[in-house]
Amino acid sequence: MKDKFQKIMNNITKNAEHRMNAMLAPKVCGYDEGKMTSAIRFEKKEWEQNQRGELHGGAVAAMFDTAMGMSVAAFSEGDVTTADLAVSYIRPFRGEAFRIESEVIHLGRTLVRVSAKAYDEATEKCLASATSNFVRLK
Repeated sequence: MKDKFQKIMNNITKNAEHRMNAMLAPKVCGYDEGKMTSAIRFEKKEWEQNQRGELHGGAVAAMFDTAMGMSVAAFSEGDVTTADLAVSYIRPFRGEAFRIESEVIHLGRTLVRVSAKAYDEATEKCLASATSNFVRLK
């Protein structure tokens, strides 16, 4: 499984320093293949912040999309694309680093359902939650 996540990380960062996924700089910090869960870490970047120094909601949505997509790609062993994404914001993202914990709820032949929660690394408070469906590409 570690090799699957490493392959995904290589694809994200290979010749892609100005692409969204690479700029978000996700780091895998844990996974459980049996439970189909993962934890992906993100550090706050200057370009992601709004005028108050908090993460912009669009950057948060991109982090969820990236973290959940990485999990789906690893557990389904193939390429995927996002079909939909719903984010519920609970608290502002004011910290310096964040962890998104994802769980694959249903791994179908075509559609994969995922849920996730984002946590502030320092306070461990839940900041947002999300759900998404991904399409497995042939």
